[in-house]
Amino acid sequence: MSSAILWIVFPGMLGLGLLFYRRADRFPLAVVALTCLFLTWIAWQFPIDVVLTVGPFSFEIFPSLSFFGRSLTLSNVNRPLLSLVYFFQTLWVLGTVIAKPPRLFVPISLVCVSLFVAALSVDPFLYAPIFIVLAVLVLIPLLVPPGESAGPGALRFLIFQIIAVPFILFTGWILTGVEASPGNLTLTLRSGLLLLMGFTFLLALFPFHSWIPMLARESHPYVLGFLLFFLPTITMIFAISFFDRYAWLRESEFIYQIVALIGSLSILLSGLWAFVERHLARVLGFAAMLGVGFSLLGFSLTGADGVQIFFALLLPQLLGLWTMAVALGALWRKESEFNLKKLGNMFNSSPLAVCGLLLAVFSLAGIPSLGSFPPRLALFTKLAAGSTWAAVVALVGCLALAGAGVKIVSTILPKTGRKQSGWVEEVEPIDSETKSDLSDPYAWMFVVISGFGLLGLGLFSRLFLAGVPSLAAMFPLLFP
Repeated sequence: MSSAILWIVFPGMLGLGLLFYRRADRFPLAVVALTCLFLTWIAWQFPIDVVLTVGPFSFEIFPSLSFFGRSLTLSNVNRPLLSLVYFFQTLWVLGTVIAKPPRLFVPISLVCVSLFVAALSVDPFLYAPIFIVLAVLVLIPLLVPPGESAGPGALRFLIFQIIAVPFILFTGWILTGVEASPGNLTLTLRSGLLLLMGFTFLLALFPFHSWIPMLARESHPYVLGFLLFFLPTITMIFAISFFDRYAWLRESEFIYQIVALIGSLSILLSGLWAFVERHLARVLGFAAMLGVGFSLLGFSLTGADGVQIFFALLLPQLLGLWTMAVALGALWRKESEFNLKKLGNMFNSSPLAVCGLLLAVFSLAGIPSLGSFPPRLALFTKLAAGSTWAAVVALVGCLALAGAGVKIVSTILPKTGRKQSGWVEEVEPIDSETKSDLSDPYAWMFVVISGFGLLGLGLFSRLFLAGVPSLAAMFPLLFP
């Protein structure tokens, strides 16, 4: 069996088949969750391109699948990433029990993940943007509420993603000439600018980030979180593959300085915007932008350190985004308008969701003892030796996002307890019809998983991040 059939074609066809399942039950959720766990286990346990014997039976997972002169290749170095992708897809599927996204989220998300994996495996690798845009097109029905026309945020998002494709494809044609004559400064400058423009659109970097806050007001926060979870992750890994394949990019100090500048600017602006924002779904968008900025800043460290810190930053970032998206999805069910002024009684009805939300915000901000703190501390230590200005700018962005979390706390907590009028204490009445999530076992499971995950990544980082070198091995020339 081909690895592409196992991890791309099979989940993609399963997701397409489940689109025709019309019963309103949890059968698709159970099927997809078990499938993703099964694919995670296979990627973790079974090597590729090795004949395995189990009793009288023998089988082999082949690394490539060819079609129309192109191939989808997944080798042993891709197995840690496949395990990570399908493990987190399992979490996203199980999180629908609490967040209650649109009914078609489970099958469509599985199709999107299979397309994202295809984007990382296609050879020639420059065809990856086509698969990324296909995943974006598949996701559009979830971003636009049923029976409504597409809002400006969804339209702008689609336009920006489509615009990115010709930039990157045209860059591939120019890079062929750069490899033939690396001393041609004109070709090098043109290819670098086109590559920068293409990934600026794909990663929603300033000033092409405007669709994120617009889409946050239009779509379900869980769907937005899924989009901001996978799209930047796959795009960043695809971007790093350029550095691994082209020596002139890998050896250019000027390119790394530009990446550091863009990453620092993204961290600063997203943190400040999150601090002044009063719409919680938009805070999720800005927190995702801050994570992208840290990924860029981490990779700006040349050599093996940059790739390792990139993946070390990625793991807690992904878990924090999932936690925040689940919490906002649970709150969306009770208060669709996320203006902080209207969420004074939110803690009374959904204390566990609020705890998960605050835990995610502070973890994404890099507060000590939470998931993002150890890799960011390592990054700041590296930056302090050569790019002090970048470390200072990134620290300001982190403090601004932490300030947004403090503002959420100060807005919510005074509304939930007792208020004093002169010398008399008055207790705010709680609506008896409002059911607290304290009686929901799924909400408790969510808090336990996110709490142990984020605290474990922060307190026992060496244990949880031991697999980072295996992920970095995907790029042998950057991580020898």
